[in-house]
Amino acid sequence: MTMDLPHSMMLQPDSADATREAFWGELQTFLEAQVRPGFRNHYEETLRPLLVDALGREPDRHEIASIMLDMPANRAWYIARTEAQRQAFDASRAIVDGQIEQLSARAAALDNGPATLELDPDLPFPAYIQAEAHNMAGGYEDAGRHHPIAAGAAYDRALAIHRVAAMGPLVDDVGHSIAAKLKEAFPNFRPLRILELGCTVGHTLLPFKAAYPEAEVIGIDVSGPCVTFGAARASALVVPVTFSQRNAEYTGYEPESFDLVFSRILLHETCEEATRNIFAECHRLLRPGGIMFHSDAPQFDELDAYTQSLRDWDIRFNAEPFMDGYYALSLEEEFERAGFDPTATFRLYAPSQIVQRGYRAEETRTSGGRYFFAGAIKRNLQRT
Repeated sequence: MTMDLPHSMMLQPDSADATREAFWGELQTFLEAQVRPGFRNHYEETLRPLLVDALGREPDRHEIASIMLDMPANRAWYIARTEAQRQAFDASRAIVDGQIEQLSARAAALDNGPATLELDPDLPFPAYIQAEAHNMAGGYEDAGRHHPIAAGAAYDRALAIHRVAAMGPLVDDVGHSIAAKLKEAFPNFRPLRILELGCTVGHTLLPFKAAYPEAEVIGIDVSGPCVTFGAARASALVVPVTFSQRNAEYTGYEPESFDLVFSRILLHETCEEATRNIFAECHRLLRPGGIMFHSDAPQFDELDAYTQSLRDWDIRFNAEPFMDGYYALSLEEEFERAGFDPTATFRLYAPSQIVQRGYRAEETRTSGGRYFFAGAIKRNLQRT
């Protein structure tokens, strides 16, 4: 079994390992795209009327999640989905561990660029980041192992191979899609220095170098293994960006030194205090006229109560306890608290480029073929 691999920092596994990895990835997609949507009919037809009668009102997301957990099929889904997630990451990590010497040699050979790496081995790892986020053994820190690149390599491999991500072989559909929407919304915006907060291995970062080739593009993350692998991956793809090991709450960069500061699926993994620190840091870092945005799943106020309740699995079983609090935040109020003008905030949806090219939206986790992001401008810009 030979796989088409997207870059030279991802290596070919043997047939047995590839089959195991593909199985768990396909099972995740099946459970997410084929099984879970069918539960909504049972809720609407049977459980919702019971809740409305008992409560005398429409139920909220917590009440819906609670009654759904009494449904045997949904409980079975929780168990199967959790095990599939864990096994999928374990399968990808096993492949990486079996090839680690070869991967390390390739990373060393790519050390001279074009990507740049800056490490800070003394940087404290935030206590609020879950030890096994997403059921990924060792988490982003690679706790208990501390190999220089293995956690980053496993994360990249898992997202690229497992079809539950469904964001292209380089896992870069989000970056390309949001960059395209940003250019459409702000056609006169020409950033010369761009910063991604919590970049992991650069899936979203690299498309911004393609979108704004004249800009200096930097990604930061607290995970040494992620930025180390990310730099090697970027060099393998011949993309001149910088990966730096820093904390998004207090980056250490000079005030007003960036034109664009953003994050992708970072904030639901941070506590409320850290999220507010990050918003304030974005305001400090931006030059006048600069743009901040954060892309994650849509806020709860964008969704109906049943769809909100689906986050219960992530919160209970996928080591993402801050989701409920973050998605309930009024982002505009938080942006204003951080110093942004409340009249200069925005919410946008970026259509998925791979969906527009014919990829089936129901096979993705892109909110029906689009990506939500919200942000603010340090001062007003003309927007179309």
